[in-house]
Amino acid sequence: MAPGVSILAATIPSTDSEDVPPGKKQSAYAIKSGTSMACPHVAGAAAFVKSAHPGWTPSMIRSALMTTATTTNNLGKPLASSTGAAATGHDMGAGEMSPLRALSPGLVFDTSTQDYLDLLCYYGYKEQQVRKISGAARFSCPAGAPSPDLIASAVNYPSISVPRLKRGRPATVARTAMNVGPSNATYAATVDAPPGLAVRVSPDRLVFSRRWTTARYEVSFDVAAAAAVSKGYVHGAVTWSDGAHSVRTPFAVNVL
Repeated sequence: MAPGVSILAATIPSTDSEDVPPGKKQSAYAIKSGTSMACPHVAGAAAFVKSAHPGWTPSMIRSALMTTATTTNNLGKPLASSTGAAATGHDMGAGEMSPLRALSPGLVFDTSTQDYLDLLCYYGYKEQQVRKISGAARFSCPAGAPSPDLIASAVNYPSISVPRLKRGRPATVARTAMNVGPSNATYAATVDAPPGLAVRVSPDRLVFSRRWTTARYEVSFDVAAAAAVSKGYVHGAVTWSDGAHSVRTPFAVNVL
């Protein structure tokens, strides 16, 4: 859930005296570096957010960390991949997390148990199998399952993936946002899309009269007419803002 490369972490030092160079004292801590070190960092950030919002669900915390992540480095330039090229969502996920900003994300995307059960249906599990797994005797798979196109797009997740987009066959993805900020808030959408990819958000304004209320919107993707779009995955983002909060939801679209 949290990609990272060459992440540094302090650990308990080794008690083996052979690891200590001659004439040197044993260090009070040791250091490790690697991809797996991203896990304790993000777990700590999640615990930090949970301490401020004890009533939030794990998916609300995950959403806050993702939508407030930054995609620029400390010089204000776009984050780069290991090759030096501008990083995409497949390189950096939602970006570099900022636990302080995650304390006040404005909007969150709460992923429900129903979302995950539906995902199993879209993946190909039979209805009876999902009932046994969940213990929900009356559960029914949604219409259209199984579907490889809906595996990643039908879950109320703070990012969007469209695995197959053909010219002239638009794909539409729905999301439901919850206001965890002030009452009487209005959010407007802006779209960062690569050339040739037509992205439309409907509605493009979300109005929340109170905290904890929700609003549903749809994002449609299509290849623009007469546009030269390279095949393969292209990346962008939909960002909601009320002037005080910036809620960025990245997307990845595979153009066929």
